[in-house]
Amino acid sequence: MGLSTPRRWAILTVAVLVASTPVPAQADADPVGALKRHLRADHGVRISEATRIVLGKRATETRISGRLRLAPSGPAAADLTWWTLPKRETYRMIRVGSTVYDGSNVHPGPIPDGKKWIRFPNKHRGLTARDMAADASQQPINVYDPTTLKAVLKRSARKPGFLYQGTMSYRDLDKITEAPLVHWTSGRPFGPKSKGKITWKLWTGRDGMLKRLLTTDTEGTLVKRTDTRYSAWGSRVAITAPPAEDVIDEADLLEYIRNENEPIPEDEGNT
Repeated sequence: MGLSTPRRWAILTVAVLVASTPVPAQADADPVGALKRHLRADHGVRISEATRIVLGKRATETRISGRLRLAPSGPAAADLTWWTLPKRETYRMIRVGSTVYDGSNVHPGPIPDGKKWIRFPNKHRGLTARDMAADASQQPINVYDPTTLKAVLKRSARKPGFLYQGTMSYRDLDKITEAPLVHWTSGRPFGPKSKGKITWKLWTGRDGMLKRLLTTDTEGTLVKRTDTRYSAWGSRVAITAPPAEDVIDEADLLEYIRNENEPIPEDEGNT
């Protein structure tokens, strides 16, 4: 039996009201929590980074592109391609654990035949410098450290478009960072007397995952601007050390160069 007209209209009215009632918006995801979900052995991330260092009218530029394999402690391995501008001199860097391998193609000295990689011990980061140790990046802020990221967000002003921005001194950055920080100009650890400041803009997605970090380091007349893009969070990344036959250790290379550059004995007249 069909519904009466008044009852039919009542049901229709309720349906319209239910359909038109706004659903409460879901709260934006926490970037620290989102990061922790990806700090796993089977997760990776892709990065694309541009760094420009300016001193007066002089400027140098570096580009980095590659993949990181993550772990609960942060990047466990990295496979990156570097190039400089305007020369566009390109080489690769692979880091597995605490060991760094630099492509030998840009080494200024002689290289033994067949050696495509130079292995640097943990205390020496080669051409990538020691500040690449924790996060495989030239960024002063290690965004893969949840404690550091949380402290940076706490000191940030939230802007529309999932943007966080702020400023802090080198001394404050040193206080909130657990791992030792290395100064990008001197190569020495930060300390209570370190001068300079850092400004940042950090963008995330609605899911809380990092999309971009733009920082500016300023110390006197030196300015370093680093712009990093993050993508493919959670992707599977396999990174292994180069084949052993293609690798020469830094110490062995230095010994090889010394032998190659030994002065030729003077002719004593018996040849």
